[in-house]
Amino acid sequence: MSPPRLAAMAPVAPAATAPALCPDDWFRDVIVAERDALSHFLADLPPGIPEIVALIAAQDRPIVCLGMGKSGLVAAKLAATFSSLGTPAFFLNAGEAAHGDLGAVQTGNVAILFSNSGATEEILRILPLLKARSCRLIGIIGRSGSPLARAVDHLVPAIVPREADHIGMAPTSSTTLHMAIGDALAVAVSRARNFTRDDFLRHHPAGLLGRQMIPVRALMREGADVPTVLPSASVAELLAIMSGKRMGAACVIDHRQRLLGLVVDGDIRRHFQARKDVYATRAEEVMQREPRVIDQDATLGDVLLLLRGASARLLVLPVVGPDGRLLGILHANDLLTI
Repeated sequence: MSPPRLAAMAPVAPAATAPALCPDDWFRDVIVAERDALSHFLADLPPGIPEIVALIAAQDRPIVCLGMGKSGLVAAKLAATFSSLGTPAFFLNAGEAAHGDLGAVQTGNVAILFSNSGATEEILRILPLLKARSCRLIGIIGRSGSPLARAVDHLVPAIVPREADHIGMAPTSSTTLHMAIGDALAVAVSRARNFTRDDFLRHHPAGLLGRQMIPVRALMREGADVPTVLPSASVAELLAIMSGKRMGAACVIDHRQRLLGLVVDGDIRRHFQARKDVYATRAEEVMQREPRVIDQDATLGDVLLLLRGASARLLVLPVVGPDGRLLGILHANDLLTI
């Protein structure tokens, strides 16, 4: 009996080559190329920027930010930046515009066109329709002699020496420059419109930014929840009030509710260290006579700035009216629940 034949073994595939580790130069070269793109633009800043800023700042209609592909992503981000800085804007995808989305564009709108090539087919297709609606066109474009560059009313040449990737083809330096130009326009227009920090916070009602606009009057403890004593109260009475209200502090007031001072736990500890009689010593002897206070119309953002700027740790802030009357008290723990 002949021995069994062995099946031919399939050739073993060579082990996959492990990806090369990234040298620092690969990473650094990209940052350097994008930095150079910005420096190149700043070295020869195009004329007409003040006119473009004035044109956008004068608008009472939303600004149209229009692009395709990576330039479209830049346009979308900058529409959001314009809006958050007080200039209403929206993104229009150039491809979708030709299929009905152009209906969002009104007669006389200002449109900012983003294109690195200056020959984006989808934008060129709708260009006559934008002009028919008397839209004023601003172009952030990578090629000065391109069809789009020749067609816009205001051109910002966004020309980069090279893209930052190793094959020089991926939108990297160009999108960085376009983004920076758009950011600069948004900020300049915002400043021209006298847009303030409070305006910015009102545009961001959600998250930490929005919470900073909450007024102190909505956060403070009032009425019976406020620990108060007269200046003649003994330290023993003061301790009872502080313990009962669970504030670790008490406000010293006169008969007209005017704030005279503040006592916190640390003041009481120093009193005990001095071995003074808690029944013979009065509140006015241990109180802080000029404590930090806050107005009820201030915001949480104002409170946070005050707390950050304090040389010592602040746990409580008396809320005082223009006439010096105590209106309430704000405790740091209250801010943690917002």
